[in-house]
Amino acid sequence: MSAFTRYARLAAAVSLAGLAGCGSTSAGSPGAAHSPAPATTAPSTSSPAPSVQPGGPAQVCSQAGTYLTAVRTGEHSGYDRVVFQFSGTLPGYTIERVQAVYSDPKGTPVPLAGQAYLRVVFHGTSAACPQPPHQTYTGPAVLTPYYPQLLTVSAAGDFEGVLSFGVGLAAQGGYHAVTLTNPGRLVIDVSHVALGMFPGIRDITSWPQYWAAQYSWLNGHQPWLSSPPLVVQVWAGGIGSGSVVRQVSVNTFKVTKPDGTTHKVTGLRPVSVPGPWVITKIT
Repeated sequence: MSAFTRYARLAAAVSLAGLAGCGSTSAGSPGAAHSPAPATTAPSTSSPAPSVQPGGPAQVCSQAGTYLTAVRTGEHSGYDRVVFQFSGTLPGYTIERVQAVYSDPKGTPVPLAGQAYLRVVFHGTSAACPQPPHQTYTGPAVLTPYYPQLLTVSAAGDFEGVLSFGVGLAAQGGYHAVTLTNPGRLVIDVSHVALGMFPGIRDITSWPQYWAAQYSWLNGHQPWLSSPPLVVQVWAGGIGSGSVVRQVSVNTFKVTKPDGTTHKVTGLRPVSVPGPWVITKIT
């Protein structure tokens, strides 16, 4: 029986939703964006925020004369890149390392694949210009390139002239930011960080597969992937297969199959944040 069929049976047994397909993006080069290779470390980066009168995004767009037109990503030797492009002058911005990214103004967590995060905020601008000629950013709200370091770029708010994004990274590492003109662009390069060989040997067997599974899990799909006993039960044949799974330590299980054969299954969570548990050894 395939792993997919076992997953489907387990999902039905515990009334859980199946894994939804994650979005992806083509890795377009930023073109004229030529910035140096990322620094090994970087503090919070910012530029002065313009003075904006109250009145919401429509008034902000009219006053600042600029709105978001594109978000692009690209993989390069030693670093990955994300570019935010605007219709006119680059607005004021801040970049900071955070433990989590929350949506503005709701305050709910923004799902981001990875285990390190950047929050990028533009001040006095919007993703749309409601004033004539009513131009609007038409790109995706979430990019999931799953590069070595840059994993996710997600919109995190567009409220009263504050435009926010979250960036999910594979690990804590250095970043370097530069600005370009004509049109205004913010270019952020994030250094590759060596993660080592992926430890999983069943179903999820590579870092890109893991990040995709983690992102889907963060969005509420297949929550059982974070439960070691259920992951082992799926490997053993699924609920109702007749296999008996007994936990012998935190990450080790003894599996007795209907024919009497026994196996020791070991696994772990390969990241420092919540996410799927993977099998690393079967004897």
